[in-house]
Amino acid sequence: MPLTNRFKPLPLSSMTTAPQLPKVQRLALPHDPALSLLTDLHHSACVVASHRDGLDQTLHLMLRAGVRMVFVAGADGELVGMVTAEDIQGERPVQRASAQLIPHHELTVFDVMIPVGHWDTVELSQVRTARLGDIAETMHEHGLRYLLVTQNKEGRTTLRGLFSARRLEMAMNTTIEHDLHSRSFAELEQVLAH
Repeated sequence: MPLTNRFKPLPLSSMTTAPQLPKVQRLALPHDPALSLLTDLHHSACVVASHRDGLDQTLHLMLRAGVRMVFVAGADGELVGMVTAEDIQGERPVQRASAQLIPHHELTVFDVMIPVGHWDTVELSQVRTARLGDIAETMHEHGLRYLLVTQNKEGRTTLRGLFSARRLEMAMNTTIEHDLHSRSFAELEQVLAH
C-alpha cells in the first residue's frame, strides 16, 4: 500500500519576516532529576574537530556550532581527546608553544586537548538515580566544567552524554566553582611547583 493512501500532507505557509530563534532557558532545582539537564548524545549533535586542526580553526568551529567544547578525533576517526574554548584561549597554548619552541599559530588541537586518558567520567547507571545537586557537587568537588557520561553496553564503553557547568549554572541560578582545597599533599606540591 503506497504511503499516500495512509497519510496526508500538512498545509505550508510562507515566511513574510525572518523568524527568531528560540531562547532555551530552562529553570531547574537541585532536587530535579539529573537526566533533565543531560545533553544526551543519542539525541544531540556531537561536534568533533580533527587532531590536526589549528586553534583558530577550532575556535571558529565552536563559534559556528554554538558550543564551548568539542571532541577531538585522531587520524582513524576515533576519539583521542576533547578541548574547550578556555583550553584554546588560556595559558596552555602559550606554555606548549614555549615548551615545544614553535610559534603559537603552528599549534594544533592535539597540542592543547585533554586526552581521553585524563577524562573524568560517570556511568549512566549512576546518573539515572542522581539529582542535579549531585551533579553540581561532583563538578565542584573535582573542578570540572564538563562531566562526561558513559554507558557500558555489551562490554563496550560508549560516550552517552555530558553535563555542562555553564548550563547547570544558568538553569539553577548558581555558580559551580572549583573546590580550591588540596585533596593531597602531592596536589599541593604540584600547584606550588608551577
